[in-house]
Amino acid sequence: MLTIEKDETAHWYLTLTEKVTIANPTFLFSLTNRTNNGKYNFIMADVSSYPDRYNQFQFIEGTTADIYTGEYEYKVYAQTSDSNLDPDLADELVEQGMLKCTEGTTTTQYTPTLNEKIYGE
Repeated sequence: MLTIEKDETAHWYLTLTEKVTIANPTFLFSLTNRTNNGKYNFIMADVSSYPDRYNQFQFIEGTTADIYTGEYEYKVYAQTSDSNLDPDLADELVEQGMLKCTEGTTTTQYTPTLNEKIYGE
């Protein structure tokens, strides 16, 4: 499962190259929200130093895509186009799975004001 926190940067490591049948693919990511079926399609560059072994992607929430918190089904397509955002026009589906977007966990601490009086004997 891929994960991302709102307003954070995530590094995703996938093995896509071994499944691709086209030369020099561009990877199209498609997210579908499991609750409201909202869709997000975007292209991310592979920033891996060794793409034959693994593919690394840097997802910056709010910049790469501004997604709502929740669970998503993700699909990754390989394509020859470097601008197509329509999964139906992509060359091939190479991976699918689940993605979870969460809010950063913040803790609220209550500090009571103590007004204690000590009386002596």
